[in-house]
Order: sequence, then structure tokens, then C-alpha cells
Amino acid sequence: MKKWIALLLAVAMLLAMTACGSSSEEEEAAQTQISETVEETPDPEAETEAETETETEAEVSPAAEETQVYTNPLTGEITETDISTNRPIAVMLNLLKISLPQSGNGSADMYIEATEEGGITRIMALYQDISGAGTLGTIRSTREYFTLLAMGFDALMVHAGGSSYALNLLSDTGYESINFLTIGDSLYWRDSYRLNNVGTEHSMYTSSDLLEGYLETTTKRTTHEDSFVSPYTFTEDGTPEDGASATDVTVSFSSYKDTEFVYDEETGAYAVYFFGGDPYIDENTGEQVTVTNIVIVSTLQYTRDDDGRQAYDLTSGTGYYICGGKYIEINWEKGDMYDALVFTNTDGSQLDLGVGKTYICLLGDTRPVTFE
Repeated sequence: MKKWIALLLAVAMLLAMTACGSSSEEEEAAQTQISETVEETPDPEAETEAETETETEAEVSPAAEETQVYTNPLTGEITETDISTNRPIAVMLNLLKISLPQSGNGSADMYIEATEEGGITRIMALYQDISGAGTLGTIRSTREYFTLLAMGFDALMVHAGGSSYALNLLSDTGYESINFLTIGDSLYWRDSYRLNNVGTEHSMYTSSDLLEGYLETTTKRTTHEDSFVSPYTFTEDGTPEDGASATDVTVSFSSYKDTEFVYDEETGAYAVYFFGGDPYIDENTGEQVTVTNIVIVSTLQYTRDDDGRQAYDLTSGTGYYICGGKYIEINWEKGDMYDALVFTNTDGSQLDLGVGKTYICLLGDTRPVTFE
């Protein structure tokens, strides 16, 4: 508005000078004043419009690109790439004392240990991303309960045969696995020293490179179905608030085998020991296996046949959760063969695991667990 008032005053001045017979120089000066007035006088409406355009541009311009955060569904740890849709690889590892140390076990994200016939135990080691694990072994056979647990993870099991119950389960359901005894020797080798000095059953190895190469050419499904949802949630510090002391935990699987977990307050992790104090070592690195979480799944265990095959009730039950030097009682449930093994607090709420690796002990409900 001020702009137009100034313009009218300038025009009036020009007319007045013309009427008074002003010279051409005066008229030219007046015209110049009018032009300068038009150019220099700010227009509030124009300014408002310009500001609106600037704001609009700011609104539609792309914001600074945010970094996508990916996590490992078995550990809650941040990953560089999205591996959450990978089907985990579940490798059956030997745990007889004569077979130790094992290789590649330190790269696993989750461990499940359970008793087999004769009181020996075996571990199913789960890898959300097998790449970089290196040599893996020694590889052993599976059992029905390990297979059922692998099915709950939608995992591809790597094994060398199995009990008749496990093999019938795989056959009847059509569930995919990688059985070295049917695929052939292209995916494994026998270590000559172990073959000659330890025993044939303690000599079979494979590697992450061999498995990855095989999975690139196989028709086996390597990613989860869209409907699959990981059952685990994580928190940075999983220490139970009202937990009792558990800086040294011993799980007695049988008269032959116990597993001990010793807490290190500096690292916040538990070091794993077998057979009364032998460190559980990864031969690839020479380092001892450590875990953040320990879950004890206590349930009915019984002998299934005259060969001593074991069986477990995998429907539901109670157990313990150990993290950060403390433990609490929990509930667990699996149910259907394809259902995941899930953990809840005693009030029914979801149990949050601490970010890091988890060691699950599938334990007969009459077997002792000691906490110190």
C-alpha cells in the first residue's frame, strides 16, 4: 500500500510541474524519482508471497537422509546390512570331551545344548549370517528335539544323519535340511589327524564358504516367508531388576556332562566351561566362547526306546533366565512343531533378552542347577 501512495505522490508532483511549465530536465528528474520509488519501495504482500514460497520449498525439499538401522534377530546387535530375513543356519556340533575343541562355534549367535543317549550332550549352534565363520565342526547327527527346535526358528539344519525319529520327522514333513550323508562329500571333508587318532565320528568338517556356495545353487529356501516373525525382543541391559545372584551357574545335564557359566563384571558376559572347568574354545580363533544370556528350559525328559534315545516335552513349562550376574524364574512355551521357542516373565509379559548371544539349556526337570 505504501508503494502505491508514494507512486501517486510522485505522479501528482509531475503533473504539478508540467502545469507550471517546468523544463524537460525537471520532468526527466521527476520520472527518475517515480522509477526509483517503484523499485525501492517494499511491497509487504510481495514479501509475504516470497516468504511463503521459501517455506514451501523448505517443506518439500528432502530432509537429510537418515541412516537405516538393521539388527540381528537372534542377538539384537546392530548389523551393517539387513540379515533379518535370512533363514538361520543350525549346525549340529559335537560335545564329547574327546572331540573338543570345536571350530567356528564362537561365531554362532545362539546355542542350544541338550542331552542325548548315554548322558552325552550335543549343541545346535545357530548362525543368522554364516558368512565369515570359517571352518565349522566337527559335524554330528541330529535328534528329533533338535529338529523340532530348528523348525521353530525356520532354520536350515546342517547335520550328518540322525536318529530314526529325526529322519522320519524330516521325511514326513518335507522340512528342508542339509544332510551330509545324503548330499555327498562335496560339502565336507575329514580331518586326517582326527580320523586316525580320535575317531571317524569326530573328524567331519565343513566351512561357511562351502555352505554359502551350495546355497547359491540349491533350490532350498534361504529366506523367511513373509509371515515369519522373530519371537525375541532385546534391551541394552537385560539384567533382571529383582534377580538373585548368579555370577557362577552350573547346569548338570548328566553324570557325564555339566556346563558352567562364569560371569565377568567388566565385560558383562558369561564365559562357558565344560567338564568341570575346561574352557569352551573356538579352534579357529583360540578364544573362549562367551554369552550375554543364559536360558534354562526345564521340562519332562524321558528315555524313548531300548537304545536309550531321549525325548522332551516341548509344549510349555518353567525355567530360569540369567543375565548380568542375576537370575529370575520364567515361563517358556513352544507348542506346535513349527512354533518358536518363546520366553515370558512369570506375570505373562514378554521377556526381553540382553543384547548379545544366548545359550539355551534344554534340561530334564529332575536335573540340578546351582547358582552362586
